[in-house]
Amino acid sequence: MNIIYQFLTFLVVLGIIVLVHEFGHYIAARLMKIRVEVFSFGFGKRLFGKKIGDTDFRVSLVPVGGYVRMAGEEELDAAHPSPDQFMAKNRAQKIFTLLLGPLMNLVLALVLIVAVNMGGVEVDSYKLEKPVIGYVVKGSPAEKAGLLPGDTLLAIRGKKTPTWKEVEFTVGTNPKESLKVDFLRAGSTRVTTLNVAPGTQPEIGYAGFLWQLPAEISQVAPGYPAARAGLKPGDVITAVNGRPVANYFALADLIHGSPGKPLQITYQRHGLKLAAQITPVAENGVGIIGFNVKIATTKTRYGFAATVKNSFQQASQWTFLTFDAFKKIIQRKISVKSFSGPMEIARVSQQALASGFSNFFMLIAFISLQLGIVNLFPIPGLDGGHLLIFTIEAVIRRDLNQKFKNILLYAGFAFLISLMVFIVLNDIAKTLPKGWGSILPFLG
Repeated sequence: MNIIYQFLTFLVVLGIIVLVHEFGHYIAARLMKIRVEVFSFGFGKRLFGKKIGDTDFRVSLVPVGGYVRMAGEEELDAAHPSPDQFMAKNRAQKIFTLLLGPLMNLVLALVLIVAVNMGGVEVDSYKLEKPVIGYVVKGSPAEKAGLLPGDTLLAIRGKKTPTWKEVEFTVGTNPKESLKVDFLRAGSTRVTTLNVAPGTQPEIGYAGFLWQLPAEISQVAPGYPAARAGLKPGDVITAVNGRPVANYFALADLIHGSPGKPLQITYQRHGLKLAAQITPVAENGVGIIGFNVKIATTKTRYGFAATVKNSFQQASQWTFLTFDAFKKIIQRKISVKSFSGPMEIARVSQQALASGFSNFFMLIAFISLQLGIVNLFPIPGLDGGHLLIFTIEAVIRRDLNQKFKNILLYAGFAFLISLMVFIVLNDIAKTLPKGWGSILPFLG
């Protein structure tokens, strides 16, 4: 049932994005007086649909993608020339018709971002706070850079970091990079170099410094040591074995490193100081006592003008991320294995929908913006490939050889099909114990 749910969620996400993209081509074609023969959601055999005017609006067998087929799209029908054929139009009209598909994806992304932001955006409160380090993970890049709890991060690569949001974005988008960090310690400004490591996901950078998170309990797991000791939601743990604990992450380290060892836990409840002896149980080699901590969230609402401004900034940031990711793939700083295909998108789509409609629509906006950008890449078979050819023809003021254009088109399709096969196999590899080594043993 979970797989079916993921598949249906994926179809909704893909359906919205594809229909908007193809609708852009359709509207542009109609404006340029080009006859549209087919508007299809999916590829392959026609399942059902309805013909309206000259256009067959249909749903096809393979529901991954879609297309608009225009009359005379590949070449002008010399035997039956007609002004309503695509190739009969001038280059400006052809470029407009091709361009409007990807542009509609960018417009969809922006509209969804504005709509979600108008309803208010809920974020973890610490992301809006000054980046004062609360904890440094042992052996992490941050520890090797000499950073300590209490240090305030002022700038990374010369760019100011007024909140944790900017810090996490900069570190997260620069795996395997050496970053100059300006920080404040005891009133003195200092500089260090942070060698960002790849995190649990190789394409996301990891530093190992964390914010100041009080150890306030939000949930207690029944049957675990914390529940048996009487701890309750709202309790704030302040010390372990007489040592003050100002941060949850330091507390977690103490508990994880003490399976089977009694710990004297001091905590506060409604202003009262209480204590309990708790022995962590071992799970997967680490000690746990069975509680979650409270991470405060803030819901921010803006006026219309501020919302539009923030939405454009967010779209610009996503655009930067997309181009930066491709640049780092070319530089081999990010593996092509970081690509996500239908299976991964289906899984993430289900998680986004489960967490709320705002996250779901933000995911649609993110994917739509990425597909809009990628579709403009000058790769034969994509809109950008056709746009490049028409632009070159406009500059040299003559048509390129049709045979040459066909060779480019077939090469582009071969590349795209190979890429899609790789991406699907990569999705499968992510679910297997040895990754690609499970598919191709010699890589294991």
